[in-house]
Amino acid sequence: MITALTPEELILGRADAFARKDFKAIFYSYHRDAPFLHFFPDCSSYLAYAEAEIANAFQLSDCRILRSAHQGETADVLFSQRLIHRGEIFDSLEIARCRSDDRGEWFFVAGLRLDALKLTEDPLHTSWDLLIAAGNDLWI
Repeated sequence: MITALTPEELILGRADAFARKDFKAIFYSYHRDAPFLHFFPDCSSYLAYAEAEIANAFQLSDCRILRSAHQGETADVLFSQRLIHRGEIFDSLEIARCRSDDRGEWFFVAGLRLDALKLTEDPLHTSWDLLIAAGNDLWI
């Protein structure tokens, strides 16, 4: 399981679990209010999906935290990652929305993939509002 005392540790832990194909750890890193859990309400259904659709099709070769913003028990983390899908490389920027529980552990709520063509400035210096506006409008 992923035990994260910071949102940044959570994102890096999820990336590490993905690289190891530990989809059970990824499932249990979701916050109980995550929209994702509407599609996969139990771990076994997600594990079946992950094994059939993700495990042999994708590799994660890099994940880097670029910056984060904390507001109480919620945080947004901007990160980049490199996925390889059947030999083709995909670099992406994403925002992860995370929330802590009453024990101070962080969980993943949703992610927003950003469209680099919509970014007019360096993402390290762009406001969070403009970063979110560059998203694909689908927090998953």
